Formats: sequence, structure tokens, C-alpha cells
Amino acid sequence: MGSFIYLDNSATTKVRDEVCEAMQPYLCDKWGNPSSLHRLGYQSRTAMNKAREQAAQLIGATPEEVYFTPCGTFSNNMALLGRAQYVEENNLGRHLITTCIEHNSSLGPAKHLMSRGWKVSHLHVSDEGVVDLEELKSIITDETSMISLMWANNEVGTVQPVEEIAKIAAERDIFFHSDAIQVPGKLKIDMSATPVSTLSLSGHKFYAPKGIGLLYVRKGMHVAPILFGGGQEHGISPGTESLSNIVAIGAAAELAHNELDQNAEHLTAVQKLLIDKLTSHPAVKLSGAAMESRLPGHVSLIVEGTVGEQLVVEADLKGVCISSVSACKQAGKDPSHVLACMGMKHEQVIGSARITAGRFNTLEECEKAADILLKIFSKRAGTNNPSPAPAAV
Repeated sequence: MGSFIYLDNSATTKVRDEVCEAMQPYLCDKWGNPSSLHRLGYQSRTAMNKAREQAAQLIGATPEEVYFTPCGTFSNNMALLGRAQYVEENNLGRHLITTCIEHNSSLGPAKHLMSRGWKVSHLHVSDEGVVDLEELKSIITDETSMISLMWANNEVGTVQPVEEIAKIAAERDIFFHSDAIQVPGKLKIDMSATPVSTLSLSGHKFYAPKGIGLLYVRKGMHVAPILFGGGQEHGISPGTESLSNIVAIGAAAELAHNELDQNAEHLTAVQKLLIDKLTSHPAVKLSGAAMESRLPGHVSLIVEGTVGEQLVVEADLKGVCISSVSACKQAGKDPSHVLACMGMKHEQVIGSARITAGRFNTLEECEKAADILLKIFSKRAGTNNPSPAPAAV
């Protein structure tokens, strides 16, 4: 991968060459508006329909259940606020159940609903970041109309028992949304077998460009629009479609579907190498779940006696790109709400590091990266009063 080793794939992935090739004509030559009736419009609609079919295949859905959105954040907001709008319009119960380890694009809408008079219950999680299904069942009431839990956590990689949660919700006729943004290409998603009501994906997490996402809405489920304008995407995501990006996410979805087993096997091998090597140091502990219950390729660590941001800067100077906590958080904000909710102390939370491999990472370069990181971790772990990371310039 050139002069540096990129191990921050949970933040974003490189756009695949095949995806660039697929989208290129729709940037330059096939520029028609999909809503136009002439030949260029028809050409664009045909390309969009193909991309919708490719995306549907990735998640075991029908094309009619797939909606294109600007990003995963939009998808989460659309699912939660759009469904809440439907609930309010139909005088249903205003109780949402979620967790304290959700991504901010789900926690934000939940907080907003509280300001509108909703009751929001946050499930506890174990020290590995897993919800308790019995607690979930115990706090469901007649007023519970929505459950929102992420499929896999972006910070610690823990995979939730989504199939069981979906069944609990379906048996009680409760709308269930899942943020599955980290999952494509790593774990199988099959909406024909898992009764999730809505599901969010984001293209740049599986080798498509930034600026394109998906929202799955199960047939028969009602989500009211929260934006208004044109009737694109049946009004759920109004506005002229980003055609080239839609073609790109379709191509990426097809590749992720076809290469799932191969990719998961490779990522698991890389993950094992990284975990075994890095946790050989007594000050380095794995955070989140064990390998069998976390996303393939995902490694999250606590390096005792360190500051995570400083580890990131030093690793970068040595040619290795990793992250600390979440790359979606603004610099200067409080440390990880995820790790804090998992019961970790402040001094542990500030020493977090996230190393996430992708399809382009080889075993050889990951071994090299692990050697570099282990030296940095070993040096920093001996610091009693870790200094803050240098200011960005």
C-alpha cells in the first residue's frame, strides 16, 4: 500500500479500482438526470435500477426495499426520526429502547426525540459491549414502539445478537432499526431471515466513495419523510440522485456479496496475527469481545499509561495509520462514550487504540505494522503521566 500501512478501515476504506471504473462513465459521458424522460434519463434510471438490485442482493432484500441516501448518518436519522414521525401521527406509544454505545448518528436522534416528549431507555452492556436480552425483554412496555441497536460497534467491534433482538421485536410487533454500517463484506446480512424493520449502510465503509448510503425499509413498514422536495426514492430521500455514487455503491455491494467468505477469512487471519502480537505486552489489553464475537479485522486495545491520540501521532510518524476511539468524533471532545458505558475507567479510556484491517492489507505488512506498534506501545506504557497529543496543524 505504498510508503505507509493503512489500518483504519473502520473509519473509511479506499475506493476499489473496479468501483472507480464502474462509476467513471456516469461522471463524464452518461450524465442524464434519472427523472428525465429522454434517452439520457432512461440510461441513468437503468443504471440506478441495476445498483438497487446489487445492493438488495448484498443484504438479502428486494430492490423495492432499498433506498439510496447521502450517507449512513442520514440513513440512521431517516429511520429513527421518520418512524417517530409516523408513530406520532398515528398516536402510537412514544417509547424508544436503544443502548449507550450507539454511534452518535443514532444517539443524536434519540436525544432529539426526548426533547419531543419521548421516553428513551438505554440498555446496559457487558464489559465486552454486549446487550442483555433479558433486560431488553424486561423494559418493553405497551408504549414501546421502537428499538434501535447497532449490529456491530465501530469502536470495539462487538457484534450484537441481532437475530435474537429482531425476533423479540417482531414477536411484540415493535419496529426495530439496526445500524449495520460496519458489517458489509465482513458478516452475512440476510433480511429474508432476520426480521429487521430498517437497516442503515454507508458506502465508504465497503470500498465505495464517501457521500452515498443505503436505507433498507422492510415492505409494509412505514417511515414518514423528514425532508421535503422532489419525489425521489419515494419521498424518503428527496433530491436529484447522486448517480455516479449510486452506481459505485451498487458495484461495491456486488463485490462485497461475491467475496464475503474470502474476505472474512482473510480479515480473521490478519486480526488473529495483530491481537496475538500486540497483546503479548502486559500493558496492552483487548477491549470489546473475543474474536468469535467481534467483526473480522477489527482490533481495539487499551494501552495502559498512555494517551491514545499520542499513539496515533507516533504511529503515523512511523508510517502506520491507526485511530483512537472514533474518527467520527470532533477533536477535543470527551473520551469514548462506548468504553465508558462498558465500565472502563477514565485512565483506561484515554489510552484506547483501534487497528482495523481491510481487504488490501497483507499478512506481511500487518506483521510489520504490529512490530512498529508494539515498540511504540512499550515505550509509552512506561510513562506515568502521559502527555497530551500535540495540536493538529
